[in-house]
Amino acid sequence: MLRKSAVGIAVAGILAGVFAVSAACGGDDDGHGMGGAMSDMMSGRAPEGAIRVGLVNWAVEPERTSAPAGEVTFWAVHDMQHAHMSAEGGDIHDLQVMRKTADGSFELAGEVKGLRMGEAKALTLTLEPGEYELACTVVEVVGDEAIGHYAKGMRTPFTVTG
Repeated sequence: MLRKSAVGIAVAGILAGVFAVSAACGGDDDGHGMGGAMSDMMSGRAPEGAIRVGLVNWAVEPERTSAPAGEVTFWAVHDMQHAHMSAEGGDIHDLQVMRKTADGSFELAGEVKGLRMGEAKALTLTLEPGEYELACTVVEVVGDEAIGHYAKGMRTPFTVTG
């Protein structure tokens, strides 16, 4: 009996410590509140100079929508500040960086796949000047319905300048 109590106290202490760190990080300067802090805690820190791209149901939210040509690092974050029920989908998001071609279609420049809530990954690409799109193209089946994230609006224009 004493052993179970000690384990319970230890678990409570660990949870209290995690909560205290989360609360202390909640007032960060990047405007992302506790969600941004929790993403950083779960997935590391963004590389210096990276463009943060928040992935939420149903939007792709880059901190800026242009960058100069050359090496560009995106920090794809499946934000925790948006709560949703699994029944609506959106448990996993991807980030595709797609370049617009001369005929108006898009070709894949690079991607990050399989981000669960609170996860973040860096994607570094060498980009030429032009029009791009940042998008999530996950299609998932919830119940008997296929939910296409792109069709739900998870895309935004991005420009690479010369």
